[in-house]
Amino acid sequence: MKIKIIFAISVAGVLAACGPGQSAKTPSKPAETAQAPVLAGPEYDSTGVIATLEGQLVTLDHEGASGAGLPAGRTAFQAYADVLAEAPLTSGTRVTFKFRKVGAGYELVELTAR
Repeated sequence: MKIKIIFAISVAGVLAACGPGQSAKTPSKPAETAQAPVLAGPEYDSTGVIATLEGQLVTLDHEGASGAGLPAGRTAFQAYADVLAEAPLTSGTRVTFKFRKVGAGYELVELTAR
């Protein structure tokens, strides 16, 4: 009989020790605030012709964009999948495009057939 009482007290003690306590989802220290996204620079418009396409690098013969300080000529632009998915991808196609400066290079924001 004593063993049953000792066992019952032990089980009650273990259950009490496993009580609700602090939730595992509650962080122990305050969460850091999310960083604000990096603001993109201004976008510029121009027209041109696709010269070459190599992976994500599109080379355009274009009329330039004076606001961006880009003289008319041939320039390679970085283009990501979202732009390339809807773009005409044949050399010689006349296009209008929007771009922005990124560091020392340029990045296409939009590329559409003219």
